[in-house]
Amino acid sequence: MTSQSNQSGVVAVRPVSRVPMLNVGDVIAVRVAKHLTDNVMRLIAGGGAGAGGFQLDVEGQEMLPLGTRATLSVERGPDGPRYQVSAAPQNAGQGAPQGASSAASGEAAALARITALATSLAARQDGLSPLYGGLAATLAAAPAGAAGGLLPPAVTSALASLLGFRLDPAGTREGRLDGPALKAALEGVTGRGAASGAPSLDEALNGLLRVLKGAAGGREAPARQATPPPLPGISRHPRGEKPARASGELISALLARDGEEAAAILAAKTEAALARLRLASLASRGLLADGEGAGDAALFDRVLDLPLVVGGQSAVISLQIGRDDTPGHDGEGAHPAWRLRFALDTEATGAVEALVGLDGPRLFASLWAVREDIAADLNERLPRLAATLAEQGLEVVDLKVTSGLPDDPPAPSGQFVDVVS
Repeated sequence: MTSQSNQSGVVAVRPVSRVPMLNVGDVIAVRVAKHLTDNVMRLIAGGGAGAGGFQLDVEGQEMLPLGTRATLSVERGPDGPRYQVSAAPQNAGQGAPQGASSAASGEAAALARITALATSLAARQDGLSPLYGGLAATLAAAPAGAAGGLLPPAVTSALASLLGFRLDPAGTREGRLDGPALKAALEGVTGRGAASGAPSLDEALNGLLRVLKGAAGGREAPARQATPPPLPGISRHPRGEKPARASGELISALLARDGEEAAAILAAKTEAALARLRLASLASRGLLADGEGAGDAALFDRVLDLPLVVGGQSAVISLQIGRDDTPGHDGEGAHPAWRLRFALDTEATGAVEALVGLDGPRLFASLWAVREDIAADLNERLPRLAATLAEQGLEVVDLKVTSGLPDDPPAPSGQFVDVVS
């Protein structure tokens, strides 16, 4: 459906799935994520059920187009709550009721502020790999705890603490990655680990930024020259980050024993990494508008970057996690259905991507490798991988490898302006 059929932009609806905690008078910003049947559409708010929001299937006489930004309002009716969906001003006609128009106008203003914030963050963002590359070079030149060091102890200590957020095969049993190791690393990055009071990656970076700015003595870092990685998103395919080397400017500052210059450069890299984390947070809440026209691919709930030790260096895995909303898996007592998409890029493997679906004990997985030799090697390993998964109690329904990388859905036009290059 490419255009809205009604003129008012207001559609009376009836929930056909379990209603979240809503009260009469509530007005919630939502997006039309899916058309389930000719008259049932799925609304999501706050990034979906897996990201602190919710999803709700509603039936109405008229359908709003996929991707429509709207408001769901709850009014008092003669037989209980009455629900209606009001399209935002850019989608609605001119005859919307005054109350609906006010709510939609407020949402439009909020979206404008979010877009301005996202544009600013996008101009400054950079991946974690450049920061970890600079971190390694700095700690080699100024080890944590060294007396009379190039940088204050608080700086080297904060730099060293970032190493603990990496997913490191050497720290696992048998020296290989497994589920518990991945879970522990993700909990550490998000600050939801078992260790009481352990900071999240965001908190650790903010603490590092404070001590770096103090050590920089007011100096500003030179302008960034390298192209930043693609923006994080819930519909765009993830792209892993290769291990990065320290920049030439940082190496020069370290060789010159110029601690203030080194601190200023590291502070800029830290700010760029923080900007990326905040963009990932906006994407996880469905606020980057990167899911328009993407269909099912827009229904991931969470996107994040996870540093990984590869050959003694730090690469970054980009992950997208979501509750699979295949019809038939909603409601009380439904068995878990999840999907995970992630990407890795190293010198040894090239770019690799995977999409994994878990429907109860049934597993579906597709792998892509940009290098044909890596795709062939993965194909040879599939029987052994399938047997290992079966030993874990999983029913491997589909497991395949494809050479090349999947294409992205079309990007929404005019979302951000590239002010870096």
